Amino acid sequence: APDGYDLPNPNVFGPLTLTEANADDGVQTTAANTRTEEPQPVTGEVRVEKTDAETGDPLAGAKFELWEETNGIPGLQTGGATPDSQVGGVCTTGANGLCVRTVETGTYYWRETAAPDGYDLPDPNVFGPLVLTEANADDGVQITAANTPTEEPQPVTGEVRVDKTDAETGAPLEGAVFELWEETNGTPGLQTGGLDPDTRVGGTCTTGTDGVCARTVEPGTYYWRETAAPDGYDLPNP
Repeated sequence: APDGYDLPNPNVFGPLTLTEANADDGVQTTAANTRTEEPQPVTGEVRVEKTDAETGDPLAGAKFELWEETNGIPGLQTGGATPDSQVGGVCTTGANGLCVRTVETGTYYWRETAAPDGYDLPDPNVFGPLVLTEANADDGVQITAANTPTEEPQPVTGEVRVDKTDAETGAPLEGAVFELWEETNGTPGLQTGGLDPDTRVGGTCTTGTDGVCARTVEPGTYYWRETAAPDGYDLPNP
């Protein structure tokens, strides 16, 4: 048959009977051919499900690329002289945690390029291979990519203390009342009022028998402000 057409079945046309009576006109038949139907490629879904590594819950907001194994080198190569082939653009997981693509049979990898907010990007960040065949195309193939929540760094803390003593004997004094203030306005010294004061930390502290007030705070610059002296003592100035 001509290119792009199927050979008819049956492929014989006739009989054509040529006689003395019709010889001048000749005899003719029509042989119609049908266009060849191109076989449709087998396709199926390749999926990745993004989950919380601790709870298994689906995670939205992870970004993935889908790559097809095309360079004959085991594993995924995304750069160099002969990389594998990226399929489509970036996919971001929705509330169900899934990225899904319908593709022809082959070997594929999902590559995570950005983790959901509050999660670490896995290392390695490539998931696969997923091998889509004619046998499993109806069901598709799927892999799970679990992410671990990012551990927030714990702030460094330490104590700031004031020791209230008798000026003459050095003995500790009970009953002095203090406020703790943090330097936050960028102006040297302590400002407790005005338009832009420094920041008071917690409530008042009253010294015990050891004469100490102490607070555990993050690194910074602090001031203790005595607001009431122990009974029988003057409030210092400053």
